[in-house]
Amino acid sequence: MKLLVCCHRPEQQVPPHPILAPIQVGAALSDAGFPGFLRDDTGDNISAKNRSYCELTALYWAWKNLEEDFCGLFHYRRYLCPDMGVKGPYLVERQATPECIKRLGFDRFPQVVQDYDVVVPRPENQYVTVRQQYADAPFHHEKDLALAEEMIRSRFPDYVPAMERYFSGTEFYFGNLLIMRRPVLDDYCRWLFPILEEFDRRADLTGYGPQELRVDGYLAERLLGVYLQAHRGELRVLELPGVHFFDGGDYIRHKLVNALLPPGSRRRAVVKELRPR
Repeated sequence: MKLLVCCHRPEQQVPPHPILAPIQVGAALSDAGFPGFLRDDTGDNISAKNRSYCELTALYWAWKNLEEDFCGLFHYRRYLCPDMGVKGPYLVERQATPECIKRLGFDRFPQVVQDYDVVVPRPENQYVTVRQQYADAPFHHEKDLALAEEMIRSRFPDYVPAMERYFSGTEFYFGNLLIMRRPVLDDYCRWLFPILEEFDRRADLTGYGPQELRVDGYLAERLLGVYLQAHRGELRVLELPGVHFFDGGDYIRHKLVNALLPPGSRRRAVVKELRPR
């Protein structure tokens, strides 16, 4: 098992652990390497697409260059947590220290996942459809998801019923966080990346700013749910809580917000709806 932890700055340190592997994403766009990190610009890679593909450049690199039985994708600030006793979609912790990783039971990860094909975050109920949530989210454009849907209809018609069920539902897998058994990783990437490549050829991103240009990563967050829905009953799927790491005042603020507005609660969804867009 190797769980890649995506980092785009050298100070985003990853606690030492046998299964955690920090990887510099967008390395092809940087003049400097991060000491002790893997790089997503070696071997067969799409590192230069990092500004639009985000953490997916590490997923592509894992697909093409790793041989482990299980491969996973985390972010420097968001991991999956093997402690299934955690309530809700995720918990908030301070910085990812070795002590925290030990307390959360990361040594148990190989045993926790061994009977599953896919591990993903617990879905979070948004109380609006996945399709509408995309349209309403900051820096997202409804037309981009509509184009991805059009391509699935033409290239992968067998996935259309699953796409409709997932996009019409209100539970959403956030963050492109995943762990997959090797054959599933191969199948998922053979499906996902051709969709994104065709999107790149056909999409009009005129006038998009840096956040909006992360569109391929945004789309993949939704496409993971489509893939899982299409293979429901075939794949053994484990849903684990996430753990989000914050420093200082950000940690206190997120703890307070989550206490008052628990993730996945209707109360949280109502407050989000009241925010100006």
